[in-house]
This record gives sequence, C-alpha cells and structure tokens, in this order.
Amino acid sequence: MKYKPSEALYMMQCEIKANNTPFLIGGTGIGKSAIVEEVRDILADGRKVVTDKVNPTAKEYGWIDFRSSLYESYDLSGIPYIEEGKQKRAFLGNLPVSGEGMLFLDEFGQSHHSMQTVLSQLMYEKRIGDYELPTPENGKGNWVIVCASNKASDRAGSNKIPSHCYSRCAMIEFVHDSNDWFNWAVKNDVHADILGFLNYQPNWLNVFDPKVIAPQPCPRSWTRLSSTLKTNPENSFIQKFADINVGETASIEFASFLQLKEDVPDLQKICEGKIDSPEKAKDKKKQNGIYFATVVALITVIKEVSDSLVEGYFENALKYIEQFPTPEYEVFFVRSLVNARTELVETTTFNEFKVKHQDLEV
Repeated sequence: MKYKPSEALYMMQCEIKANNTPFLIGGTGIGKSAIVEEVRDILADGRKVVTDKVNPTAKEYGWIDFRSSLYESYDLSGIPYIEEGKQKRAFLGNLPVSGEGMLFLDEFGQSHHSMQTVLSQLMYEKRIGDYELPTPENGKGNWVIVCASNKASDRAGSNKIPSHCYSRCAMIEFVHDSNDWFNWAVKNDVHADILGFLNYQPNWLNVFDPKVIAPQPCPRSWTRLSSTLKTNPENSFIQKFADINVGETASIEFASFLQLKEDVPDLQKICEGKIDSPEKAKDKKKQNGIYFATVVALITVIKEVSDSLVEGYFENALKYIEQFPTPEYEVFFVRSLVNARTELVETTTFNEFKVKHQDLEV
C-alpha cells in the first residue's frame, strides 16, 4: 500500500515508539524530508534542535542529517588499525554518543552497497561493531533512526533497496497528497499565488516522468519557487522563474492563472464593504480561476494592512467570498490568512466561521 503524508507522519511516530526504524521510500521531491523534520520537531517537544551535535544537552534535541550517498562505509564502521597484534577500528566521531536526538539516514538507495550493509546493521541492531547508538536500553541516551530513499524506478540515481532491509525496517511507501501538502504549505507560509494556483489546478502539484531530464512540478520545486516569489521579482520574470523551477508547461499554466488577477474586482472596495456581491464573469471557463485569483489578491492585501484595519477588512472580505459557489474558497481564504495574521483567531468573525464549518478542517 501507499501512504499519504498525514498517514506516514502518524505511522512513523508509532514505529519509533515501538523502537523500530521507519523507512520512507517514494518519488523525488514529494516531501519525504519535510515529514521527517516534522516528526523530529514533535519528538523535540519544544527543545532546541541542534545540528550535527553528537552529545546534546537535556535542553537540546540532536539532529544529524546523514546523506548516505556522500560517504564510504568506513566513515561509519571506522578505519581499521592494528594494536598489539589485534585489529581494532578508529571511529570518526560522527555518530551520537549521548543525549536525545534523531539520526536521519537519507539517500539510502543512492549509497554504495558496502555502505548499505553497514547502515542495515545500525538500523536494526542499533550498533556497528563496538559502537552502540545511545538508547534507553544501554543507558546512554535516546537516539532514534529514520531512513528515506528515492525509488530506483524514478531514475534518481538510486539502487534497488536490498531485500534484507524490508525485514529490518518498517517500509512506508510515501506518496504526495494535495490536501496534506496544502496543510503543510499554509503552516510554512508558501506564497499565496502558488497556493491559489494549486487549489485551482491541484493536478499540477506533482507531475513526474522519469524519462524527462528537465524541471518538473513537485512539492519541493513549488516550495522553491515560493521562496523566489517572496523576493518580489519583476512581473516580467515570474514566468521565467517558474520555468526554471517547475518546467515550461507548468510555468505557462501558472502565468495564465496570474493574469486572471487583472479581472478581479476592486479589492479596496471589497475590504471596505462597498461591494456587496461578486459579478459573474463573461467567460464561464475562467470563472473558477477568477474566484481563486480574487481570494489570493485579498489575502495579499489583508496580510499587509495595518492592525487597526485588519479585523474589518477580514470581515468584509469573508462576507464577499462566502457568496462564491462552494465553501472551498472561503476555507482557503481563512486558513491562509489566519496563519499569517494570527490575531484574527480571536475575532468574532473567525469563531462564527468555525462554527459554520465545524465539519471541515479549518
């Protein structure tokens, strides 16, 4: 079976509690690392996450992102040497020794077979030769291991996962999901234009063909484009930036969606309550896109407005959007805006909205 991000998130936490090693395997750029980091933050439970520290303190949670494909087997198993006629190994000090944290073994499938053999022992036995991972059982700490890999069929440089790994790990085949990604994207402040477009055309979130050696749409590439858009590039370059991140065809569709902003009504009048109801577009095929473009434009305006105006603008804009044909527009509007302007959670408008849509995730 294949599991969407929200399912994988829960399953990983349960497997870790059971002292097992969860192993995410899935396509390129669909959010495996993001889910692992979310699990990490849950386990950190408010403690400061420290990177590449093998002995975090009680107020810290360790995080070692080990890119397996970049190392040789001796980087973990140690360099052999002879002492008093006996072979010993000198470990390189890159594995946890105490405290609590997560060791993320990423790019497992892209690593050499000799490295996979070493990693397999570490994943299952929590040790390599004389080295022991800090666990409650040995009294040295509480480090957990999580693995991830691309699929060999995706031509991402990955080898076939050795069969013995399937009996040593909890293999979770990970697939993207539009709703789950949107939940994550809102929390992580992905640009409103991208959220609007992918709500309008969710089929463009992830389009992957292993035969194509060029940029393609995926959750990771859309998130990267979001970072670029936040630098406020010139409008004439937006499609060009989309092209180099999500590919030519997706960039054309995205640019076409942005052009719909030219057809949205007067945003200031909507926010001030001077426009009571939306007009029907002359081109019915564009109507849905214009609705989403209007919501995106209103989110952008209200995110930047002064504190004294934000509550009134929010109330008026929501009254306007509630007249759109389906509740998806108002849910998108409220969720995106409340994440940016958290003070709106305390307003009467938001609480009335939650009661009205208590059957939906807001």
